[in-house]
Amino acid sequence: MRFSGRSQARSPWRRRAAVAVSAALASAVVGVPAVAALRSGPRIVRSLHIAPVPTSVADDGVHVWVTTTGTGFGDGVTEIDARSGKIVRAIAVGFAPTGIDSDGRFAWVTSEAGFISAIDTRTGRIVRSVFVGSPAVDLASDGRHVWVTHNILGGFGTDVTEVSAATGTIIRTVQVRPGVAAISADKRHVWVASAGSGFAPGHTVTEIDEATGRVVRTIGVGEFPIAIAADGRRVWVAAPGGLVTSINAATGRRLHTREIGPFLSGIASDGPHVWVSSASLGSVAELDPGSALVTHTLNVGPGPAALAVDGASVWVAESGTGSSAPGDTVTEIGLPGGHRIPRHGGA
Repeated sequence: MRFSGRSQARSPWRRRAAVAVSAALASAVVGVPAVAALRSGPRIVRSLHIAPVPTSVADDGVHVWVTTTGTGFGDGVTEIDARSGKIVRAIAVGFAPTGIDSDGRFAWVTSEAGFISAIDTRTGRIVRSVFVGSPAVDLASDGRHVWVTHNILGGFGTDVTEVSAATGTIIRTVQVRPGVAAISADKRHVWVASAGSGFAPGHTVTEIDEATGRVVRTIGVGEFPIAIAADGRRVWVAAPGGLVTSINAATGRRLHTREIGPFLSGIASDGPHVWVSSASLGSVAELDPGSALVTHTLNVGPGPAALAVDGASVWVAESGTGSSAPGDTVTEIGLPGGHRIPRHGGA
């Protein structure tokens, strides 16, 4: 089963853009989530202190991978054992790592220097680096392909680069709508969220056929989508103004659009569990996958943004600020009755 077990807090340029968008929309956001019937549910298991400024999280069911972009020794990837919750190692990966995804064999990480790097999940060593051109911001891997989005000239990119996971060879470049913000893949489709740029149309999700690299369709969603997760059945899109949209992956039809809360910053799904973060509220919420209604809300600390889910746990990266904020942590949330879903070579 392919699941989107990661999401991004985004690089510093995107974080600033999201804050500006959120401020502009704040007056229109109610900020009170719709609530479905409550049930006994998830609980916080632990919080781990990591290097400064976590920006993205990936979870392959065995390892949890967190990119950090703090100054000095902050730039890198922190590996956490998914079962024990212990930090395994810190890995230096170059300038400004921003996006990460793991297919079980390799953890792929982007760099604003224009490289993507493959980390061997068994050894923690970088085994391949590929220059993909303009600054690489986000990526998704299915075990065979790695799909990379770009930040072009300090703005939002307009294309996606496909790279062979086996050889590191660039296969093709696919043009999508301007303002590329996030990407996810589910072994059949690649889903790209675009926020638009200037007067260029945006606020869309583009579906790409993984086998051919051709654009299948473009779907309108809420304003300024900045996070996306695909679990094979549905595609979930979060916008900072408070909207979450669910899409049928087979037909491209929009199923639900819900107002969840202010400044949504990350989203992740493994199929049975869908989680979204609100950076301004310091909380994460679980959504029912059928109705997109909120079933649980947990306070996790200041600045949650990136999160990942693997069937048994949700991992949330927080970058708090201020003297009293615990910040720069990863919080594990346990899912009662859940079973961890390991990925092996993209499975």
